[in-house]
Amino acid sequence: MLGKVLLITGGKVNMDFAEEYTASQEYDTVVCADSGLNTAYRLGMPVHYFMGDFDSVSPEILEAYRDGKVAGSEHCEWVRYPKEKDYVDTQLVLEWILEKGADEITILGATGGRLDHFLANVNILMLALKQKVPAYIVDSRNRIRLIDSTLSIAREELYGKYLSLLPLTSTVTGVTLHGLKYLIEDYTLEVGIARAISNEMDEISEKAEIQLRSGVLIVVESKD
Repeated sequence: MLGKVLLITGGKVNMDFAEEYTASQEYDTVVCADSGLNTAYRLGMPVHYFMGDFDSVSPEILEAYRDGKVAGSEHCEWVRYPKEKDYVDTQLVLEWILEKGADEITILGATGGRLDHFLANVNILMLALKQKVPAYIVDSRNRIRLIDSTLSIAREELYGKYLSLLPLTSTVTGVTLHGLKYLIEDYTLEVGIARAISNEMDEISEKAEIQLRSGVLIVVESKD
């Protein structure tokens, strides 16, 4: 088991945020997908596993981790796979993490850069959802997850001021909200209609709760 996992992917990362965020968290295992290794090096972060074709990793950084020259990474393991492959790097690494077993997965570097990669990264959170493993994409302004059952978030645990819901499946039925400023009850959210964007906690509730009957929701906690 890998325990609580930080997965660093190859997207652009706000380094000031990444330094502050990772310093405030504790992880059992750090895994890098390809050029996510560059980010880990800039953060001075020990890495346990790194995987990819390494075409976009600095040769000096790759050598430093491969030879165990980075503090805390003396025994890191690496897996190289071909540049020509059927799936994006993040999916290949996420599948490997889930196969090994994880309690929770946080993904850093999944939002910065190309929009096709970002949308793919949101979709592949389904891999973790199907195995009932909590998985989040985080950056300086957003935390993103998928849900297919009731979710409660305590006020003090909200990532930002705003809470938005988007259907990943064609419909999400039975959506009911509690503890939020704008409430809906037994509502069906449909792809193509932006009905539940930029909600906020109400002034008195201790938690926000999202209920649903069927389907999969993208839950985005965000800040300005």
